[in-house]
Amino acid sequence: MTPKKIIIQGFPGAFHEEAAIKYFGHELQIIPATTFRELAEKLDNGDMDTQAIMAIENSIAGSLLQNYRILREYGFVICGEVYLRIRHNLMALPGQTADDLVEVRSHPMAINQCLTYFRNYPELTLVESDDTALSAKEIATKGLKGIGGVASVRAAEIYGLEILAAGIETSPHNYTRFFLISKKKPIELTTLKGDKASIYLRVKDEPGQLLRVLQILSRANMNLSKLQSFPVLGKVGEYYFYLDIEFDKVESFLAVYKEMESKTLEIQILGVYKKASI
Repeated sequence: MTPKKIIIQGFPGAFHEEAAIKYFGHELQIIPATTFRELAEKLDNGDMDTQAIMAIENSIAGSLLQNYRILREYGFVICGEVYLRIRHNLMALPGQTADDLVEVRSHPMAINQCLTYFRNYPELTLVESDDTALSAKEIATKGLKGIGGVASVRAAEIYGLEILAAGIETSPHNYTRFFLISKKKPIELTTLKGDKASIYLRVKDEPGQLLRVLQILSRANMNLSKLQSFPVLGKVGEYYFYLDIEFDKVESFLAVYKEMESKTLEIQILGVYKKASI
């Protein structure tokens, strides 16, 4: 059986890879991308069977606004979601302790989520890098003694590093939500399955217009689990709105969606999928 091709932001051992494994299992062909924009280009230029895992929000850092824009710009389809508990670990070449380190490298978000721990080591220099797993890989391949990294347990296992301190993140409630996305393709409304939908819409820049749309959801007793606004490029005071809507039946959502069409200037389904548990 041919492994499923999944593009991730980061390298083997990154949290994106962990999210992909949680969603699909281990039989994967991981295609790394240094940035989210590179991930989008690789997905856009790949074959129709290739998909990508992309972080969309973190319980500590909030929404990744650039990724919402990427979804819209490329017309990607959201096929699913997965939540991953983020556990940061301090690691280094075997035989060292935290007191032996003079520098720690990792992605800036990972460093920021561990600042309470690092206050105990004020002499350490914290260096930002492109990726948590890449930092671990460079320490291993270059034999960098005295240099630590912050990354996942899987990264330590892959690159043969020793975990010096586990679970150093400040908050124990650190989760990242990831989307499974695929290339642009027509969404067939009659074949949609799931209990959650993500949509974009735009309304007139007049008082009460967005409220009228949201009242449709309220009357249908549907849960609006996320509402995010984005400026319309080149139009001051105009906004797109991103919504996550939860429901019991797809047919009920489609009826609500049809009613919302009459209240909006523009509306688009990004995906209908199964709601993930944390």
